[in-house]
Amino acid sequence: MSKVVFWDSGCGGSAEVAAAFGVSAGLHDRHHLLLTNCGQSGTGIEEGFPPRYEEMEDYFHSPVRDHGMEALLRLAESERLSKAAIADYTYPLLQGRLDIAFGPKFGSDPWELIQSKEFAAIIQMAEQQYDFVVLQLSGSSALSYTAMLHPDDVIVAVLRQNRVEMDAFFKKINTANSLLHPVPIVAVIHQYDALSKWSLQNIKRRYHSQIPMIGIPYHTEFNDAWNGQDIISFFRRYRLLKGRGYEREQFLFSCKELVRFVLGKKEQSNHPVMNGKEKGA
Repeated sequence: MSKVVFWDSGCGGSAEVAAAFGVSAGLHDRHHLLLTNCGQSGTGIEEGFPPRYEEMEDYFHSPVRDHGMEALLRLAESERLSKAAIADYTYPLLQGRLDIAFGPKFGSDPWELIQSKEFAAIIQMAEQQYDFVVLQLSGSSALSYTAMLHPDDVIVAVLRQNRVEMDAFFKKINTANSLLHPVPIVAVIHQYDALSKWSLQNIKRRYHSQIPMIGIPYHTEFNDAWNGQDIISFFRRYRLLKGRGYEREQFLFSCKELVRFVLGKKEQSNHPVMNGKEKGA
């Protein structure tokens, strides 16, 4: 149906934000999402979830790993990929709400992977099976993937409160021939410090930007859950709790605002300037 591409310049953050988005959306929304790992298994977007490799191999009764992107790439290469096969080779993190396609066991260049015709076929089939397909990319060259996106897709740019990084990003998106122009953009300030002079309002003012911005603050408990490969339990634990910890509430609220922006994009204009209202701590 639609792709959501989480991107960072290479300084990190997009994996954590993409995973938090997926779990928060899965718990609070009725859409069915697929997280895809374009990098090596166990890295990137997978880092916040328990490893399932042995369990997956038992599930498929196969002596070799026959699931995730590795298996889907083989099916696409042999032209045996079908819409039904996508769900057969992904793992349910939240039943009926959120699945993940683990990355290949042996590392390959993610940029080469996403440029391949096999990857394009996988994503095309996945869009027919899932409401949203979530990709996580890192590095300046990965932005070229936006040439393959459509106006009903969304780019979530994950940035730090760093002048050099933001100078480069806003220069790129403000270029007249920018490939990003047809695609809606949401900017996320990762590990946002609300007391910094580089607040959301000041960033927008400095760069004359009208794109939606969300500040997701650093939260120790989420970071510990990420390192403990257990962010699903973190979000489940605080799904219904309110008013019990200001920092936690700000973090969870920001994640929900990101979900609202992205999943509600079909009601917005296809122009990247969706509105000028900032959210976050």
